Amino acid sequence: MNRSKGVSLLAQGVASCSTQATAYGQCVASRYQDVHKDMCVKEFEAFKQCVQKVVSKEKMVVLR
Repeated sequence: MNRSKGVSLLAQGVASCSTQATAYGQCVASRYQDVHKDMCVKEFEAFKQCVQKVVSKEKMVVLR
């Protein structure tokens, strides 16, 4: 897979997970003055899993 297809897959994954992205962004924004490691880990993990799920599904379609 070339680089532009990879970026396109990632962009599609992020766009498909707007609910999770919003929750993560709101969590970070609500405490931006006190940022620390793992402060929004639950929201980040939900976002990450959603993106990975979408990307893996789309990757299978592209490879066919």
